[in-house]
Amino acid sequence: MADTVEKSIFYALLEAARGLVLPTGVQKVEPGQSYTPTATSKFVSIEIHFNTSIETDLSLEMDPIRQGFMRTNVMWPKTSSVIDAYDVCGTVRAAFKRGTKLYRSGIQVRIDEDPAISVLDTGDTHHTIPVTIRWMSYPQVPA
Repeated sequence: MADTVEKSIFYALLEAARGLVLPTGVQKVEPGQSYTPTATSKFVSIEIHFNTSIETDLSLEMDPIRQGFMRTNVMWPKTSSVIDAYDVCGTVRAAFKRGTKLYRSGIQVRIDEDPAISVLDTGDTHHTIPVTIRWMSYPQVPA
C-alpha cells in the first residue's frame, strides 16, 4: 500500500524529531507513546498537527499546500534549573531552523520560519515550555 501525503509528512517530521540529540537524562516522548513521568523526569513530548490545506489550483487537479505545526513541550521538574530547560528549547530550535527541508517518499516538508518558544507554564510538578515548529508541504508541480 502506498503512503499517503499526510503519512509521508508525519514520518518526515517524526524522523527529524528522532534525530534530536538531547542532553543525557532527557527523554523524547513520541506521539502515541505511553510514558509515565515522575516528579523528577526531564522530557520532551512531541506532537504533530495538521491545519487546513490551501487550495491553489482552480481546476483542482494539483494537490493543495498542506500546512501545520509540530509542537515540542520541554517538560522540566520544578526542582531543577529552568535555564537548562531553555537550553533544550534552543536545541530544538536549532534542529528545525528556518530553511530546513525534510524529504520522504517524494514529499518535501519545509520550515520557512524559525520555531517559536512560548511562555513558560508552571504546573504541579513540572515547568512546560512549548516550542512550535510551523511547516508547509507544497505540491509537486507537474512536468
